[in-house]
Amino acid sequence: MNKTVELVNEWGNFEETHPNTSIEDFCRYYLTKQRDSRDTGTTFHGQGIPPTPKSFLIKLLGYIVRLFETYMKSAISDIPDIRQPEDFYFLNAIFNRGECRKSDVINGFLLGMSTGIDVLNRLLANGLIAERSDPEDKRAKLVSITSKGKEVLYQCYGRAQRTAEFLFADISDDDAKLITQLVKNVEQKHTPLVFELKDKSLEELHELVMGKKL
Repeated sequence: MNKTVELVNEWGNFEETHPNTSIEDFCRYYLTKQRDSRDTGTTFHGQGIPPTPKSFLIKLLGYIVRLFETYMKSAISDIPDIRQPEDFYFLNAIFNRGECRKSDVINGFLLGMSTGIDVLNRLLANGLIAERSDPEDKRAKLVSITSKGKEVLYQCYGRAQRTAEFLFADISDDDAKLITQLVKNVEQKHTPLVFELKDKSLEELHELVMGKKL
């Protein structure tokens, strides 16, 4: 069958079952259908398959992050003064933020204060960051990256880039951009909300985040 005719037929079938949808919706559906037909791999290796597409996505994203961190831990193992991937993440955050409060760095990673302080203390002990009292609030501390910290950070950048390259070796740059476009709005929506809502009940969270009161 002519490829144009095949595509038009697919669009017609989709439009019948999904009225009032866009071409973008059809393209997303068509690509998903084609890739599902080629998928013969095993996912999660006996850990159980989540029952809904969104719960599957959450589990998949979390597992991929753990894969990256496992590889990254090995990749940075020979860089002096960096012990964990979190050391790299914090150092990168401080470099990009400029001088900032410790609490801002820790909150940016959604970590508990004690866990974040442990990471910052390691960076301080190894001379990768410096700290001083905040002149506007003597109870707070400001941290900044040192020259040594920048040297170490640049080494980590190279290792992180190479790790991402082989982890996602089977994903094209165009596909990576598409995935980013599809999920980045989650980060954009929830980053301003998470600390405001984190102590709410599940029922309150669901009602607020689903847009009934936002």
